[in-house]
Amino acid sequence: MTTHERKTVDLEEGWAFMQKGITKLKNILEGKPEPQFSSEDYMMLYTTIYNMCTQKPPHDYSQQLYDKYRESFEEYISSMVSSRVFRVLIVGLVRVMMILFTSVRHIETE
Repeated sequence: MTTHERKTVDLEEGWAFMQKGITKLKNILEGKPEPQFSSEDYMMLYTTIYNMCTQKPPHDYSQQLYDKYRESFEEYISSMVSSRVFRVLIVGLVRVMMILFTSVRHIETE
């Protein structure tokens, strides 16, 4: 292999590597114990993505990576918003129940 040739990265292999990076990012965003990205982590992810997007057809996976990446973050954002909205609704419901309970107890003691 010359210095300009590089190993073809197939979609499954490259996406599996990217998913590890995405999972690490999600953990960091959620405050879970996870070391920050090192410069080596950034470079490996960047290089993998770059290589997968610049391979010659039929191995140019730029559109597939874009679609998978978008879908991954749409699902993440949806789940985070849904769970936060759900928590807000539950907290609101508990508050309403406490107010009703307090009102009923107040009426019963009169």
